[in-house]
Amino acid sequence: MATVCKLYRGEKPQLIPPKVWTLVTYERVISNDRSMARQLSLIMPPFDGDFLWARHLRWAALAVPDGDLRPRQFMSRFIRDPHGDRDDTGAADHPATPGRSWETTSWFFAGQANQPVGVEVWHDHDQPWPLEHAQFVGTTWDY
Repeated sequence: MATVCKLYRGEKPQLIPPKVWTLVTYERVISNDRSMARQLSLIMPPFDGDFLWARHLRWAALAVPDGDLRPRQFMSRFIRDPHGDRDDTGAADHPATPGRSWETTSWFFAGQANQPVGVEVWHDHDQPWPLEHAQFVGTTWDY
């Protein structure tokens, strides 16, 4: 039997400061099997196991001043226990383009009971950059 927890952000953008890893927060819980959602930012499985984690992010269109040709990038990662013994995995980085930037990433990894997992993002633009949309899903299987 599958167990699913899905967190969603889509009404109000989250402003992400430059050059700081920031935990993504969500506006609502769409699915919450076994009460895995925590604080609208984390998913905490109640048992050890192999998990499929997925994230979907959409950054706002990037406004670049005329003549500024500096390349920019955004990064994202899954973070285990972000408020304790931090351990990141499933990281991705992408060049930022003048239009909206999208990323969908999935990652299989072993999880431990009661170990919270979240999504962190980072960018190197010179101003806070809005994360317009985000989804975070944790799926487990019972054997």
